[in-house]
Amino acid sequence: MNSEKSRAAYSGLTNGNELEPIHAGQPSSFEIEDLNVHDIDLGGHEPRAKWYHAAFHSVCAVVGAGVLGIPYAFSYLGWAGGLTSLTLLFLISFYTSYLLSELHEDGNVRLNTYREIGQHVWGERRGWWAVAPVQYTLMAGLCITYAVTAGQSMKGIASSDCSGADCQEGIAPWIILFGITQLFLSQVPDFHSLWWVSLMGGVMSIGYCLIAAGGSIAAAVSGEETYSAARESESQADKVFGVMNALGSVAFTFGGQAVIPEIQATLARPPRSPFSMMKAIGVSYVVVFLTYYSVGISGFAAFGKSVEPDVLLSIRRPQVLVDIADVMVVLHVAAGYQVFAMPLFDVFEGVVLRRLSKAPRPVILRLGVRSLFVFVTTFIAVLLPFFDDLMGLIASIGLMPITFILPSLLWISSRRPEGFELWVNVVIAGGSSLLALVAFVGSVRNIIHDASEYDAFD
Repeated sequence: MNSEKSRAAYSGLTNGNELEPIHAGQPSSFEIEDLNVHDIDLGGHEPRAKWYHAAFHSVCAVVGAGVLGIPYAFSYLGWAGGLTSLTLLFLISFYTSYLLSELHEDGNVRLNTYREIGQHVWGERRGWWAVAPVQYTLMAGLCITYAVTAGQSMKGIASSDCSGADCQEGIAPWIILFGITQLFLSQVPDFHSLWWVSLMGGVMSIGYCLIAAGGSIAAAVSGEETYSAARESESQADKVFGVMNALGSVAFTFGGQAVIPEIQATLARPPRSPFSMMKAIGVSYVVVFLTYYSVGISGFAAFGKSVEPDVLLSIRRPQVLVDIADVMVVLHVAAGYQVFAMPLFDVFEGVVLRRLSKAPRPVILRLGVRSLFVFVTTFIAVLLPFFDDLMGLIASIGLMPITFILPSLLWISSRRPEGFELWVNVVIAGGSSLLALVAFVGSVRNIIHDASEYDAFD
């Protein structure tokens, strides 16, 4: 079996018959998934997904649990800062999604991963180092954040008085329970087998956003004293670093670009895959607009600066509805974890296969590699269960480059835009870089501060 057939069969993201794969006949040490050292076929699939399958994945990937933290970010940014940052990032992320969907195909070449796009534009060595470490860090970071989110929601179901720091204490067993469920879900072979998981995750995300918005509105009109215009015992430094972290938290909610090329690679042709992918992205961003603005505005309007990092923790009644929302959060992040972990599984399994003298059975390979990944991400989540701070950190080191910076830089290098289009992409890349730096400083400071007061094994 030749190199390209092995690589494509393994990843499950093979190219359409009318397009040539990237680096065909050009094996490289940087082609991590190049499995020519083993004559092995792990059951590859031709790209056959429809645009609505891609929409399921996109909604699940883009509309994440980070939406529940938007009201908390607004509590630091205020109405003007919150709505302005949310709107700008919404428009920019939609634009960069378009750039990535167009970069997926270049002439007769179909680029099936974000890494391949980088290598095609900037060369194998430079392209790999510019994209792969950042993308893999983001995907792993999102899995860690989702584990924390699931643990927080499950503890919220078990304890009606769970809020703020109270939800961090004793959260470890719930994060571990979530990790155990991921051990089983991680055995799903590839994206082609994952569409039903993404559909479930997308439906759940819409459900808990509706409950969050509806519960916030109900709390605001109930006449109860839920709104607070100021925080108690907050220093000036807390306010400054809180604003910096809040900017990263808003950016965190736009993380779907990390897997757009991988999702697009599953689409059948004809029509052109960018055409089908933009239909899927369009559906996902309609959902984004409706959910992000409704949750952000209603949550901040109802609770003000007293809102919790997860707005569901601020909604007290009806308790059964809050519990249903928490169940939906758990189901959604369980699906979202798999959407972001699946490309990493392909990479790590490829690395293992290259280093073994004899290829193991596919089921044994998946069980070993994927179980180790789930264990590591779960362990880190147990040590650092700080939902809002993790959002800012992951956004600064992974999401901002992948979602806002790299697409514009790749577009400039590949398509050579001029005039207004060039300056738009330069401003996006430069402004996003500055925002990433600000968010990084704020989130790191807050994590250090919170970790000094937290004992994971207490």
